[in-house]
Amino acid sequence: MTAAESLTITAESGHLAEVRAFVRDASARFGASPAIAADLVQAVDEAVCNIIVHGYGSDRGQIEIGAQLRDRQIEITLLDRSFTFDPTTEPAPDLSVPPLARTPGGMGIHLVRAGTDEVHHRARAGGGNELRLVRSLEPRAEED
Repeated sequence: MTAAESLTITAESGHLAEVRAFVRDASARFGASPAIAADLVQAVDEAVCNIIVHGYGSDRGQIEIGAQLRDRQIEITLLDRSFTFDPTTEPAPDLSVPPLARTPGGMGIHLVRAGTDEVHHRARAGGGNELRLVRSLEPRAEED
């Protein structure tokens, strides 16, 4: 079974609650447990926030959010026209360093990775990014 939904927002932080509600509702309709839905909501919120703040900055633009169920996996696709940036190439933060001693940055990408099973990036023809976040409906060992 394949089901799909989509939402397009203006790249402004005032739309983050709408994005979170969209992901929460789609996850529930696709059969995700509350824990899996919460992970996806946080991952997508962080990714969209990064697109707004670091991708578009003070520029105006749009972000298309797609949610699809495929083979018992929820796939969230984020499409933007900001500058090309591949978060999958960024190193993981050193979590052994206390938070106040860490160099700022990287925690949003860490939260995206932590809340998903797979993160895929592709540069879009004509500029921008396609970010695909995948989470299985099957609970992880630590969620049992």
